[in-house]
Amino acid sequence: MNNLINVFIEPRETFNLLQEQNNWTSAFLPIIITAVVGFTSMLVLGELLTEVQIEQTEKYIMSSSQIPEDQKEEILSESLEKITDPSSSMVFIGYVSSSLSTPVRILMMSLMILLIGNFFFGGKSSFGNILVMTSYTYMITVLESLVKIPLMVSQWRVDIHTGLGLLSLGEKGSFLYNFMGGMDLFAFWRVIVLAVGMSVLYRREVKPFMIALVIYWILQTTFFSFIGSLFT
Repeated sequence: MNNLINVFIEPRETFNLLQEQNNWTSAFLPIIITAVVGFTSMLVLGELLTEVQIEQTEKYIMSSSQIPEDQKEEILSESLEKITDPSSSMVFIGYVSSSLSTPVRILMMSLMILLIGNFFFGGKSSFGNILVMTSYTYMITVLESLVKIPLMVSQWRVDIHTGLGLLSLGEKGSFLYNFMGGMDLFAFWRVIVLAVGMSVLYRREVKPFMIALVIYWILQTTFFSFIGSLFT
């Protein structure tokens, strides 16, 4: 529990301690916490997410040039019925997806760090140690949820920004808008702590890892911003 708290204020000491323990099962607790937070967020934001899905579905169908005009109302009605009255299996899938979202991100980020550290920098850290470091770093995501979820509920909207997205540059849904939204303080905090963790695991200075992770972060944000703009 001390490690879960100290990763926010003394990440280097926390990662040194975790590396000394050298036990990959230490990743279980933070991963379970992120899963619980994901499940809870779905429980709290379910109604809001339904409203957003309805709005997006209506906008997509009514503005689509591939759907005949005389069929739009019928298709929209059928789509909205599925959204407002989902089957038990769809509800189950929604909760499972929300619960596993961050744990999957932890696994993917661990693989990326393994690639960067062991291949590009010639290190020899094990996947288990990287998984532990990454899972504790993603406690920042838990804090992010604890900040953003109450704001989403109070303002009743999902696009809550804690970074450059506050500048509201570009049209909503555009590449620029999505990219600026991705330049988030919590995301940058994760990058910094991950760089510190890599410096501990690979016993090198923080700077080269920071540069590598910032480049990856920008490329990742660019890719998902572009993909997001295609479906808006």
